[in-house]
Amino acid sequence: MPIDTGQQWVLAGRESELGAAGAALRQGGGVLLTGGSGVGRTRLLAAVLEEAAAAGRTVVTVGGVGGRRGSGGVRAFGSVAECLRWLRQSGGGQRVVLGCDDAHLLDEADAHRVYRTAAAGQLAVAATVRQDARHPVGVDRLWVEQLVERVEVAPFDRTATAAVLRARLGGRLDAGSLERLWSATQGNALVLRELVEHALDVGSLRREREVWSWSGLAGDPPRRLADVLLLWLRDLSAREEELVGMLAVAEPLEADAVARRGLASAAEALSRRGVVRVEQTGRRVRLRLALPLAGRTVVSRMPALTARRLRLQAAEAIEDGERTGPDEVLRTVALRVAAGLVPERRLLLEAARTAVRRQEFARAEQLCRLVTDEDREGGEERGGGEERGAGRTAAGGDGEVALLLGQVLAGQGRHEEAEEVFASVRGRPGGAAGRAEAVAARVANIAFGLGRVETAAAVLEEERDRLGAAGAGSLLTARAVLAVLADRLPEAVAAGEAVVGLGGPGPASAGGDGAVVAGEAVAGLGGPGPAPAGRGEGAAGGPAGWSGGTEAGGGAGVAGLLPVVAFARAELGDPGGASALLASWARQAEAWPEEALLDFRSVAAHCALVQGDLRAAGTAVARLVRGAAGAGRLGQLRAWVYQARLLRRRGRPEDAAALLWQAGAVRAGYDWLTSPSWVLALLAGALAEAGRHGEALRTLAEARSAQRAGVRRPVLDDAIGFERAVVLAHAGDRSGAAAQALEVADRAEAGGRLPAAIAALHLAARATDAAPSAARVQRLALRCRAEEARLQAEQVRALARGDAEALVAVAGRFRSLAALPAAAEAAEQAGRVHRAAGRRRKGRLASAAAQELCARFGGALPPWAEPGERGTDATAALTTREREVAALAAGGLSNREIADRLVVSVRTVENHLHRVYHKLGVVQRAALSELLVTRPVPEGGDAGAVGAGRTAQTGRAARPRPRPAGGEERGRCAMCAQPLGSAG
Repeated sequence: MPIDTGQQWVLAGRESELGAAGAALRQGGGVLLTGGSGVGRTRLLAAVLEEAAAAGRTVVTVGGVGGRRGSGGVRAFGSVAECLRWLRQSGGGQRVVLGCDDAHLLDEADAHRVYRTAAAGQLAVAATVRQDARHPVGVDRLWVEQLVERVEVAPFDRTATAAVLRARLGGRLDAGSLERLWSATQGNALVLRELVEHALDVGSLRREREVWSWSGLAGDPPRRLADVLLLWLRDLSAREEELVGMLAVAEPLEADAVARRGLASAAEALSRRGVVRVEQTGRRVRLRLALPLAGRTVVSRMPALTARRLRLQAAEAIEDGERTGPDEVLRTVALRVAAGLVPERRLLLEAARTAVRRQEFARAEQLCRLVTDEDREGGEERGGGEERGAGRTAAGGDGEVALLLGQVLAGQGRHEEAEEVFASVRGRPGGAAGRAEAVAARVANIAFGLGRVETAAAVLEEERDRLGAAGAGSLLTARAVLAVLADRLPEAVAAGEAVVGLGGPGPASAGGDGAVVAGEAVAGLGGPGPAPAGRGEGAAGGPAGWSGGTEAGGGAGVAGLLPVVAFARAELGDPGGASALLASWARQAEAWPEEALLDFRSVAAHCALVQGDLRAAGTAVARLVRGAAGAGRLGQLRAWVYQARLLRRRGRPEDAAALLWQAGAVRAGYDWLTSPSWVLALLAGALAEAGRHGEALRTLAEARSAQRAGVRRPVLDDAIGFERAVVLAHAGDRSGAAAQALEVADRAEAGGRLPAAIAALHLAARATDAAPSAARVQRLALRCRAEEARLQAEQVRALARGDAEALVAVAGRFRSLAALPAAAEAAEQAGRVHRAAGRRRKGRLASAAAQELCARFGGALPPWAEPGERGTDATAALTTREREVAALAAGGLSNREIADRLVVSVRTVENHLHRVYHKLGVVQRAALSELLVTRPVPEGGDAGAVGAGRTAQTGRAARPRPRPAGGEERGRCAMCAQPLGSAG
């Protein structure tokens, strides 16, 4: 186990607060550190006092706080009276600092004495108070009369948590583990420390190659952590205990349901204390425990009868509410099962289906097993026979239970077992629609789970022939998704041409007859319309919309197929047409099942991003985010990914990185639109754009490793390759970035993916020389209807010709699309061309316009577009592979670990490092991190972004969500005072 570094838990994550407190003392005042329980106020006060003592101040303390063990210069007293008596005898003065921990516990007399002494100028006060506690009048007067500066000590945000854990572990965590630890602790320093120490003790937090990983807390919280959490819940009234218990067994609960049980005042009191968190989504107000682990602790210490009573009460409260949808059925069934009751078979099946759609596979398996047990017991009582079989078929059928179980096994990564179960469903009753759904689920498991795409296609064709016309149409979506997976996008479009009528005006026009229904004879599809209520679209637990629907009617078939067709059409260069197609079905789509609607909204956001109109993209992404809550983990994953893509295009990479960290922790099964490796690659690109080059290169290596372990998916593989080019370009390897981008362009052009090919050529031209790509990009642009791709092509041609006026026009058009970063870069390029031609005034105007645009979006130009002469980059001479090796070595990897990560020999790594040391003029690995530096972001950057940490004035934690542009510089990490691109 690593050596406990003690104080590093605080200092690594509290640099901003420490600086603000020190500044207040240096200016002759005091400081009041305020925050909730467990955030680390005491340890931060100890560091403040130690710094004051080191600066020559006389430090006296009450309340047991002091500097590090063995440090001098701090005198501790047992009471305020004793401390003030010594102060009168010694003469006092502003050189004396009184440290007082938990000053809210002082009695009124002592607090008043401290206030009077400070007001008389005989000492400066450095104290901590609990935010939710009632403070003595004397302590409040210190603040009101400005004798102390108030500094808020908030829980760690994700970036601060990463810095703290790097200091504790001596290395970095993978993105998923970091998100799991932050979600479990909500950044509470005390809970984080206890959880990490326990995970190290039991070995669940371990180093794998170059990064640490944590699989999660298995079982109940350990005794010491549980005791810490229960201290947080002490001194509760009876009603507060009742509410905490109900939330522990059934969170979240609707605020109205809590009020109906007479617990509204308890909820308000617990909210004030920070025990309960209030979440508001639209008109829904729900309550949760602020610390997720607290609920598990309460349940583990709860008597069995109490737990049973509370679960049944919570189930009744949910049933009494206004909402009675699938989620509520799942929750009430799960609560009754946990209380020892077995609901009727129909409810068990409905709950199991919902659990699979929500990717809650462990719960779904439990419910499926209960259905199986009920069937077995019922069959024994009835003696089997026709009656037993008929009963099961009427209620969902033997085949449906097996199908659900197969989806559960696939979702848990048990793909071989799932294949056996899916194969067993093949001959079971349930009609053509049910058999088609089983086939689609099996094909998805083979393709995504087992990674055998060609086998999946062969199985699909075999089963399609066997099912005949009655069921073959239901498998069109599966065929289309396989075509996308294999980079045969025209096949996906052709499948939709017959069914959806892509050439027609669409079905939504008033009084129209709807889409061309040429596929009716093949797919059994009618006109447009909402899918029937009941069973959902697609293979639940697999890719959303995979099966294309199992019900009769055009709406059901279109629900699965339409998003796949629109995605393929956008990738082939017609995002506007794809968006229009989706818009023509928008009214009907609102009535589709959640997973089909999720695909619809996700692809709508994708098409808008490919088109390049960021206003339209913002509307589409907002619609996706609003609907993501009802679509389980997959919905949340998609929402974060598309939000992050939009934020990057708007010039806010730090905000994007915060969302992608969260997305990297989601375990949502397989998805035809995303992959874990692509999410990591997006994160690497966002980090590179934020100037955190070393971290970006290490994250990129993690993404490429995940890519090698996954299924080959050319569309996403090229997207990962594009992000690699972005990382290399921002890190200074322009030639390597151009070479990588050109490789992506070649593959994308071969697959007919024109926007991707043009974007790759656009990046290569901007990073190096535009002339070699100009003719090619013009040829591709003539075949492409994407507005952004055409603008990119015009920009490349203007750069190759040195046409400043054309670049100004491109900047204006980018600006009209709300693509301000792209507009700023084009404007600066125009200024550069003007200056090269001797037109200095026009050059200054163009550069001023670029800077004005940068100020508007709160960011900076990319490094290759910065104005003026750039200083020599010490790492510019490194090759792409040398840069990757240097970044991994700076991150603490051994040569063997680097070799394993990059799939090369140890000797090759040694040779690369030898050349790196020679080119950079260093002799040890420790010096590498100092050279992987970031350029500072100018003032006007987004101070609310995660990388900005906390503000110097208040110490308020930066939230991992978009904020308006503020004013803090982001050149160095506010949590650990290191360069944002450093390995530390």
